[in-house]
Amino acid sequence: MPFETKGPATRRIAVIGGGISGMAAAHLLARDHQVVLIEAEPRLGGHARTVLAGKRGDQPVDTGFIVFNEVNYPHLTQLFRDLDVPTAPSSMSFGASIGGGRFEYGFRNWQGLFAQKSNLADPRYYAMLRDILRFNREAERLAGDGSMSIREFLDLLGTGDWFRDRYLLPLSGAIWSTPCQGILDFPARAMIDFFRNHALLGVTGQHQWRTVRGGSVEYVRRLQGALERAGVDLRLGTPVEAVLREAGMPRLRCRGGEWEMFDEVIFATHSDVTLRLLADADAAEARDLAAIRYQPNDVVLHSDPAMMPRRKGAWASWVYVEQAGGKPGPRADRIDLTYWMNSLQPIPMEDPLFVTLNANARIREDLIHDQVTFHHPVYTLEALAAQQRLRAGNGARATWFCGAWMRNGFHEDGFASAVDVVERLRADERAIAA
Repeated sequence: MPFETKGPATRRIAVIGGGISGMAAAHLLARDHQVVLIEAEPRLGGHARTVLAGKRGDQPVDTGFIVFNEVNYPHLTQLFRDLDVPTAPSSMSFGASIGGGRFEYGFRNWQGLFAQKSNLADPRYYAMLRDILRFNREAERLAGDGSMSIREFLDLLGTGDWFRDRYLLPLSGAIWSTPCQGILDFPARAMIDFFRNHALLGVTGQHQWRTVRGGSVEYVRRLQGALERAGVDLRLGTPVEAVLREAGMPRLRCRGGEWEMFDEVIFATHSDVTLRLLADADAAEARDLAAIRYQPNDVVLHSDPAMMPRRKGAWASWVYVEQAGGKPGPRADRIDLTYWMNSLQPIPMEDPLFVTLNANARIREDLIHDQVTFHHPVYTLEALAAQQRLRAGNGARATWFCGAWMRNGFHEDGFASAVDVVERLRADERAIAA
């Protein structure tokens, strides 16, 4: 039996959710405990989602998690090394196409800065570039604590409208997959911390970004194999219907099943899903889980270059797109963003592939390979305060919360939040043993 080698302090732990957080928690706990990993979908991976597309239909392309770097993704990097996951260099750059292509730039190289020749003679463009340098220089000093919004921060910094509307808000919206009008209410501290951690505030260049060769499905396959070898009870295509905590012992019921008892339950689901599953959530849990809202983003994998800037020189790995005349499109409440997958992953340039979020322009139907909707957390000051309270109370009633939403929303954050839970759980075990 797979659990016969466990120690005397073995606990039966349910992990709900098979994305990066749930997989990481199960992976870390399996050596000491009986772990049941329950996922509603028929596959593990969550936002690690690879699609076969391209001219021959055999090109792996990622549509969710795409890139990482060894400096800011230490847990993920170590996991990839442990599992011998093949990776390849990636190129990260940002560009924008505003007013239906009337204003464009790309930061892929120096030529991209002036892909639109009229920018050479536009003082507003030079003012924007100066404001970028000033922002990079002054942001850390002026941001203060976590109570200031980006709107308040920009007022304090005194940068111009072009910097705000044509650089910072589009770039921030691209990072968090959130519409520009919503970004102004984000905490300035969270934005600046991200910029610093990803080498966006310096003049020495970016960290070397990498991508999984063959798509993120390659790491998921290897991790799933490791979980199976460790004796984790994997239940795929098994939605949880409800969780109750009674007499210090969580119990849960899956669709069509009976109630099962566990020593601990770890929620590795989005906060809104967690709240729906918690049949006996107390007032504090309900308040804090409800405080983290989500932005739906419709994702289309396609081969239509019309979704990129008009000027090829302005093409970049991420491109923010705004409709002609600044008029909002049918999805103006969501950011219109395209990823150039040939720049991000080792895909031949003669097989153009793009991933577009919330397209306001029509994508040619015959060039569409795949469509999916992801939900990304929206970070407000209220949401950050709720995060802190949930982290402080983690483990109460043998209940644990983890997920990328517990941090900054990225793949490494999902893994790191699982590490937080596992370390706290082990600390509790040591305290009990003492």
